[in-house]
This record gives sequence, C-alpha cells and structure tokens, in this order.
Amino acid sequence: MLPFEERIVRLEEKIAFLEETVGDLDQVVRDVNQAVGDLQTSLRDLRSHLTPVDPDRKPEDEIPPHYGPGR
Repeated sequence: MLPFEERIVRLEEKIAFLEETVGDLDQVVRDVNQAVGDLQTSLRDLRSHLTPVDPDRKPEDEIPPHYGPGR
C-alpha cells in the first residue's frame, strides 16, 4: 500500500472509532439526563409532602408527644 493510502485507511479507522465513541457517549448523556429528570421528579414529590415550618417556632414551645392531652 502506498503511504498516502495507508494514511487514508488510518484516518478512516480513526473516524469509525470516533463515531462509535460519540454514539456511546451520546447514550451515556441520555441515560444521565433521564436519571436527573427522575431525581427532579422525586425531589418535587418529596417537597410536596413536607410540612412547612414556622421560622418563628422555638423548640422550647413544643410539647413532647408523651406530654400530650389527657395526661
């Protein structure tokens, strides 16, 4: 093979490898994007179940559950 032809073959091999690598990385990015979306949905669901806390509330104002009414 002529040196020019060898260079062309090597470049074609590199391009094929790079195309495969880009495809693999694209799939990884898609998977990570899906995982982030799922985590965002889970976080949004968790936040919707939280009870808001009064910033002026003091722990000493709380009555422990075992001191509840009826005692």
